[in-house]
Amino acid sequence: MTTVTLRAAERAQWPVLENLLQFYFYELSAWYPIRLGDDGRLAVPQRAGYLALPGTQAWLILADDELAGLAIVDDDLVDPRNDLNLGYFFVARRFRGRGVGAAAFGGLLARYPGAWELYYLARNRAAAAFWPRAFERAGVRDVAVSAVVVGGEDCVMNCFVASP
Repeated sequence: MTTVTLRAAERAQWPVLENLLQFYFYELSAWYPIRLGDDGRLAVPQRAGYLALPGTQAWLILADDELAGLAIVDDDLVDPRNDLNLGYFFVARRFRGRGVGAAAFGGLLARYPGAWELYYLARNRAAAAFWPRAFERAGVRDVAVSAVVVGGEDCVMNCFVASP
């Protein structure tokens, strides 16, 4: 059985987050036209300003003490009645299907009780398959699912309450 740990990412680890976000956006490039820059990296903005915001907390996901992904919780809300937003969530492919993502998600909910919103890009088939199972495994009930447009993109919004 895999032991999943969330470790708060300190400022010194922001380059690690930026590297992991390259993989996150690479996955999205299967459905969205994300270009490669001249340097061979995906042409996506750096996230230092976002990571420095007071309402943003980044986590490294570890599986048996090995880096497996990231999670970033923020207060950049579509609906101001909510408390928390899952800004980014990524688990490397070789850790998928082993419960790592669901366990990490459950760990976030235990740390952050309140009204959540979690949305993903509508064309992201992997997210559409993952999130209903993750909600179930984390014991999340009564997820309100709706279609929304965020940043000009069609998204699937999931709103729910995580209890303490």
